[in-house]
Amino acid sequence: MTDYVEKYDPERIGIPANARRTPDRAALIMDGQVVTFEELERKTNALANALLGLGIKPGDRISILLHNSPEILEAWSAAGKISVTPIALNYRFKEDELAYIINDSESKVLIYGHEFEQVVDATRAKLTVPPLVYICLGGSRAPGVLDLDEIIKGAPDTPPQVESDASGVASSLIYTSGTTGRPKGVFRKSRNRLNSLLSYAHLFETTHDDTHLVAGPLYHSAPYAWAVFSLILGNTVVIMPRFDAEEYLRLIQEYRVTTNWAVPTMLNRILNLPPEVRERYDTSSLRVMTVGGESFPFPLVKKAVEYFGEGKIFEFFGATETSCVTYMRPEDQLRKPGSCGVPALGCDIKLLDENRNEVPVGEPGIMYVKHEFLLDGYYRNPEATAENYHDGYFTVGDMGRVDEEGYCYIVDRAVDMIISGGVNIYPAEIEEVLYGHPDLFDASIIGVPDPDWGEKIVAYAVKKENARIREQDVIDYVGQRLASYKKPKEVIFLSEIPYSPSGKQLKRVLREEYPSDVTP
Repeated sequence: MTDYVEKYDPERIGIPANARRTPDRAALIMDGQVVTFEELERKTNALANALLGLGIKPGDRISILLHNSPEILEAWSAAGKISVTPIALNYRFKEDELAYIINDSESKVLIYGHEFEQVVDATRAKLTVPPLVYICLGGSRAPGVLDLDEIIKGAPDTPPQVESDASGVASSLIYTSGTTGRPKGVFRKSRNRLNSLLSYAHLFETTHDDTHLVAGPLYHSAPYAWAVFSLILGNTVVIMPRFDAEEYLRLIQEYRVTTNWAVPTMLNRILNLPPEVRERYDTSSLRVMTVGGESFPFPLVKKAVEYFGEGKIFEFFGATETSCVTYMRPEDQLRKPGSCGVPALGCDIKLLDENRNEVPVGEPGIMYVKHEFLLDGYYRNPEATAENYHDGYFTVGDMGRVDEEGYCYIVDRAVDMIISGGVNIYPAEIEEVLYGHPDLFDASIIGVPDPDWGEKIVAYAVKKENARIREQDVIDYVGQRLASYKKPKEVIFLSEIPYSPSGKQLKRVLREEYPSDVTP
């Protein structure tokens, strides 16, 4: 196992070390409010001691329902100090979805913001394994609910004393976004947590002196990982409560942000701001931008490189289960259109057919990956874990191909592949074409049952403001660039494409709603 910890200054790794070394440095910034490293160390110690005083033990799970905020990172850090597993809940979830995860994880604590009081009340009625403790940020009128600020004030802010072997404890339990069904809990044990996080930092050339901007939701694995390893390295982390394209640019300028993670959807919104708005802001401080979470269409890549500058954009591909699988270096972004890069450090990739035989170079196959940072399993779901493993390699069902130079290309998810007239059709290829249309803001391709062809191609598209594009225009545009059998048979214009919080298109929602969700 590669030791990524040794690649950094040991006196600057971890919140306690940075609290000693640079106590007055800003650790967290949001809405102009600053939490220094010394304050972060004291607050997380106090919360950890408070949880111990409430009967929480190493190995327990706690669920956290908070908007992007310093408190969500403080809760995670406190949990780690006492070998407790934190679970960040999607704040867009309804009571059935929240209850499912709290029940499945058997959480002993629920920490939530006061703005979620109504949905928490509804959720409590559906819990079969209710938490022992409810803690509210901002105060609650409900009986028996503790106030987060009060329990922190009432607990000692010295390092918590815990006697426990944390090697078998899940240091993280992240529930997948559920693009194909119920979310599954992905757990990793403590033994490789720090090394795993610092492998990301090393891969994307993060230093001890960076300032990182969190633009995505912190319950998602990638923004979480970036925020945590940035803090571990002593970086300042600037938090956006919610993504806004112009505010994103303003914060980069104000805090001289040097690193950032974004999904292509965010970049699309930034690059569709009026030119006079984009030109107001100086983003030259940005040194490393990592892009992932969904397909990064080449037309968008070119626009991003043109605006932010060459040598800054790293693309990565991976999943909650696999961590980073491939990465595209900045110098290859324009040289290898459509590629997601080469295998990440220490990652081995096999492409297998439906019989689990390796496919030739250039041919598509299901991606199986193997490296030291794979998940330890799906929580309480050994069947799903076993189903996705083969000979030590793991798959989440993505299909890819590899060229002669070893660069990987994501063809599509196996579950999204369309079979029409006996021919395999990959939606991502058609979507890539549609992203290049000057009158379209967004697009998604699905297959729906067809009595003659088995499946037919349906395009969902979002027009840019004031665009006059029609259905036949879209069909003709694809037909001029791809084989005729890849042309959509139908085009449905929507006001927006549904996305998961992690930035993945929710094609199952489009399939379920076809053809009811049609706008004139």
